[in-house]
Amino acid sequence: GRFTLPDGMSYRMLVLPDRTMISLPVLKKLRDLVAEGGTVVGPKPVEASSLKDYPQCDADLARVADELWGKSDNSAAKQRPYQHGRVVWGLTARELLAGDSVQPDFSCTGKPDTAIDYFHRRVGDADIYFLANRSNRWETIDGRFRVSDKVPELWDLVSGERRFAPVYATRSGLTSVPLEFAPCGSWAVVFREPAARHPARGANGGGAKNWREFEAAKQLSGPWNVTFDPQWGGPGAVEFASLSSWTSRDEPGIKFYSGTAVYRKLFDLPPGLRTGERLWLDLGNVRELAEVRLNGKSLGVLWSPPFRIDVSEAVQKAGNQLEIEVVNFWPNRIIGDDSQPPEKRFTRTNIRKLTKSTPLMESGLFGPVELLREK
Repeated sequence: GRFTLPDGMSYRMLVLPDRTMISLPVLKKLRDLVAEGGTVVGPKPVEASSLKDYPQCDADLARVADELWGKSDNSAAKQRPYQHGRVVWGLTARELLAGDSVQPDFSCTGKPDTAIDYFHRRVGDADIYFLANRSNRWETIDGRFRVSDKVPELWDLVSGERRFAPVYATRSGLTSVPLEFAPCGSWAVVFREPAARHPARGANGGGAKNWREFEAAKQLSGPWNVTFDPQWGGPGAVEFASLSSWTSRDEPGIKFYSGTAVYRKLFDLPPGLRTGERLWLDLGNVRELAEVRLNGKSLGVLWSPPFRIDVSEAVQKAGNQLEIEVVNFWPNRIIGDDSQPPEKRFTRTNIRKLTKSTPLMESGLFGPVELLREK
């Protein structure tokens, strides 16, 4: 009774476009699928979309359509059995599923314009949902999955971390899971373990949430020492009184710079903070990616919001040496080179749309850079 594709994806029904024209070979294939047990939803076709064998093609199409939809008036909403399957018209797929007591596979509540896209795949007894935030802002939703009696596992697809959700509820065949998404962020939610092994933390979650919460511990403000590579037109080491885009600077070697720049700063832990706590460094906004090193230890590369990394294992009480390598895109260097004679250019390219009049792309570390304590 399901349309199953070679890659394992399967569907309860096949929905036709809302038009009455179709190709005859496609209609014959639909007849075969319905005969084998499929459900097809859509209006009765009355005209062949090809002129091959015209006018016989229209007569053949009408004959096959009558087999499936019947010869009577099809203006009212109806469904008609055909061998092991059925044909439905006058209803949307959602209306038909509701009539069959089938709830949405996934739905969510959030802001009125929240846009969460998803895929659902089954592998053995596991239900795997991939959820993606389609907006460039933070989103908090209550996701409802058509799964029951299984605990949701939350997979961070960037870090590889996974954990059982402490807060969820099952009711009427649905599992409700509160989720927080970073801008353009995603989650994989996997259902496979019995819920009885990992029960939720009470009706209100016992104060727990399915995402980390932080409180500001220290803002790393004031001047930064920033080094730009002279081999790519950079001025070497300069001081930034505050964090800003390279494109806002007056120096051509910074304004048009493309490549890696290293931000350096020394800091101490503020009173009340101690090593051993879960401490994170939040870079604020970065264009485009950054590698963080603390006290000589590389902590990883950040390439998507939130630009936040765990520093618990590397931080010390005083004299912390922070280095942040920031890398941007190529266009600014190419745009700057367009104003220079060929012998003074750093780049060669056949891309002609980047000229001296093309707006520059914001680049660098914007901050605010903050040390956060995990609640």
